[in-house]
Amino acid sequence: MGFNYAKEHRKFEAKWKRLRKEYEEAGMDEYAIEQLYLFDLEVFCSERSYSNHTQPLPDMHVSENTANHSTLLKKFESLSCELDELAYSDRYFWIDTIDNPELASKLKQLTRPDLELLTLSAIDEHKQWEIAGLLGCNQSVVSRRLKKIKKFLEK
Repeated sequence: MGFNYAKEHRKFEAKWKRLRKEYEEAGMDEYAIEQLYLFDLEVFCSERSYSNHTQPLPDMHVSENTANHSTLLKKFESLSCELDELAYSDRYFWIDTIDNPELASKLKQLTRPDLELLTLSAIDEHKQWEIAGLLGCNQSVVSRRLKKIKKFLEK
């Protein structure tokens, strides 16, 4: 559901009409009340901007019906893919599914520890701090290794 600016702005102004009255009755000066109003207005506008520029990602496993997909997903549908993990026995099977032969070749040149790190990050979707815990090292070490891998793949 989108952000209905007119409706939300009316609610905001009605709320502030009540708040102004309460603040004046509490003895606040007009300048302080105006500063609070401007701050809240800035937050309101920020939330509106956020709402207008984001949308939830669809749950691809619930429905294959493309009518329920977001417009962004429809626009970039050709960029999505699905992996059947049961069809592969190797942990690094995902390398063979990559369509770009140059990238697949570079990935195959990586060491096992680097492949494992990349798999934990990209395929298993672990956060860097989680990977650090699994590997028994600091998050900064994981970050540096991922940057090193990225640099190698970009060459």
